[in-house]
Amino acid sequence: MQNQGKSNKHSVILEAATEQLSLKPTSTLQEIADYAKIGIATLHRYFSSKEALLEEIAFHALELVESSMEEITFYENDINRSFMELFQKLIPLGDKIYFLAYAASVDENPEVAFREAALKKVLMDSIRGWKKQGLLKDSLPEKWMLTTIYNLLFVAWQEIHSGNMAKNDAAGILTDTILNGFLNVNKKGDSYGH
Repeated sequence: MQNQGKSNKHSVILEAATEQLSLKPTSTLQEIADYAKIGIATLHRYFSSKEALLEEIAFHALELVESSMEEITFYENDINRSFMELFQKLIPLGDKIYFLAYAASVDENPEVAFREAALKKVLMDSIRGWKKQGLLKDSLPEKWMLTTIYNLLFVAWQEIHSGNMAKNDAAGILTDTILNGFLNVNKKGDSYGH
């Protein structure tokens, strides 16, 4: 029973550390401990160094994102449904996706970098397929689309975390933003206001 409590505490610390580092990437171990509402000695009991913590966060994040990606179906002819499903699964993991994309320590570990690239490839393959079908603009680079989606996943997570967006609305808002942008296509006249 005590191992279960220790395992649970370990998971809580990992979650808090991921969140804190996503909100403030330069966080010290003391700031991470404070955010997790534990003492620095407790943090050191679970993680011998910041590097050990960062590596474990990366592997934990990969496991969660990989598991979620396995549950997503990318529908060849239904881009709206595909994005809704993608965002419903991944917005709650926005802090982990951000950590994987931007933590310098991630790039230093070949296994982490390889697994993250494999995750991105799944979405990139779908983007390429949708572009070939004419569902996405040919004029926008695929890498730009992928980077935009990844960044907006974190922004949506951050907006929910800050209380600026309802969790249940996030996937729809993000899908609409990706597929329709900000332009009001229902407005009469030139679409750019000229």
